[in-house]
Amino acid sequence: MCVDMHLEQCYTKYRQKCIEFANVRDYCKGDDIMQWYEEVLDRIDDKKIYCHKELMDELRKLKTDLSESTYHWAISGLVRDGGLTRLGYDSYSLSSDIPKDEYMPVYSDTAERLIQLISEKYPYVQFTVFETVLMNEFLNHLIAQNTVFIQVEKESSIYVFRFLQDQGIQNVMYKPSKKDFNLYWAKDSVIVTDMISEAPIRLNKPHYIMLEKMLVDISADKLIATTFSKAELPDVYEQAQSRYLLDKVRMLRYARRRNRQDVLMKYLEGSKVEDATS
Repeated sequence: MCVDMHLEQCYTKYRQKCIEFANVRDYCKGDDIMQWYEEVLDRIDDKKIYCHKELMDELRKLKTDLSESTYHWAISGLVRDGGLTRLGYDSYSLSSDIPKDEYMPVYSDTAERLIQLISEKYPYVQFTVFETVLMNEFLNHLIAQNTVFIQVEKESSIYVFRFLQDQGIQNVMYKPSKKDFNLYWAKDSVIVTDMISEAPIRLNKPHYIMLEKMLVDISADKLIATTFSKAELPDVYEQAQSRYLLDKVRMLRYARRRNRQDVLMKYLEGSKVEDATS
């Protein structure tokens, strides 16, 4: 008896969904639904990241007499058709049809030598290299005094640090505090720290930093943040988005791991951020 009632309830819900879908199909046929989608996409700010409710509000402004489920179906349709990109939980942005290149860092000779040394000594250790001069592509005031940051999986970072010392690498520091960093920093300093889990990693060149990781780290890492003016960060994010492909889902997942998701979303939207590293 209970099984029959459960099946009946499931069937009733299924019929309701079918009716709702039929209403969408009947109300918005062919060119009409495409016109609705296009009008909504024209209204959406290409820099803003929207939640589901905000998208429903935009849809409702153009068609006011549909059911809640109809608007949910429409958002799914916009994502499926490529008009919207789902960035993560309850986060959407306007998809871009402008062709962009994949970011590939161009390292200094110093950074390339460090990558070669570490990868030959520890071929199975995961690490990535970031150097501050990589940001010059996006900055108005260029960084002249370089600093190399090597992020290594936590269990191996101390061994990499000692290895670099044994190799005679100058000005190498291991997980310095902000105070020690400012006190002992010198040109071409090498900073060895632990890699944060869930960091975006390249498959083909795992030691070359991904742009998604770099854009999170320059906001989240207090040592990196001392090497440039935070006033330039909005331009950095704007230029990075306009020039290169960005996997915002991976970037925001990593930003959430570093407790910077809200800050990153504001930068991506072009909103004002009071303090990027507070």
